[in-house]
Amino acid sequence: MGQAIGQMLPLGVGVALSPIPIIGVVLMLATPRARSNGLAFLAGWVGGLAVAGTVVLLLSSGADASDSGAPANWVSWLKIALGLLLLAVALKEWRGRPRPGEEATMPGWMKTIDRFEVPKAAGLGVLLSAVNPKNLLLVIAAAAAISQTGVPAGQQAVALA
Repeated sequence: MGQAIGQMLPLGVGVALSPIPIIGVVLMLATPRARSNGLAFLAGWVGGLAVAGTVVLLLSSGADASDSGAPANWVSWLKIALGLLLLAVALKEWRGRPRPGEEATMPGWMKTIDRFEVPKAAGLGVLLSAVNPKNLLLVIAAAAAISQTGVPAGQQAVALA
């Protein structure tokens, strides 16, 4: 199980250091319903990541780990493909940035966050965690790496958590 945690730890740190959900939490805590919306956002965030990781673990559970104990070849190719996708997303974001002198437009959810109810706060947590391309790709890579360690399903679930 230590190998599973070791393989996914850097990917988990990448998800945790995302600035957008941190901004979301700070804005959520400044709303009139800070406590309930903050907890709903947290539940949505954790739930979204858990569902995305679980789906990948279930889909990749039929694939065998390599005999040497290292991840199977397809996991390495998947990580390369996901890295290329991340580079493509970064290029798209870089090209879409405001030009010098232009003011960046505020996302719609940031404008209306003070009027959020609990379900909307939870939905925002899911969207910012599991539907965010960077997080989704990192969760896929982490779950695929965990599934190829050869440890039992229960230990894989613990490593994913």
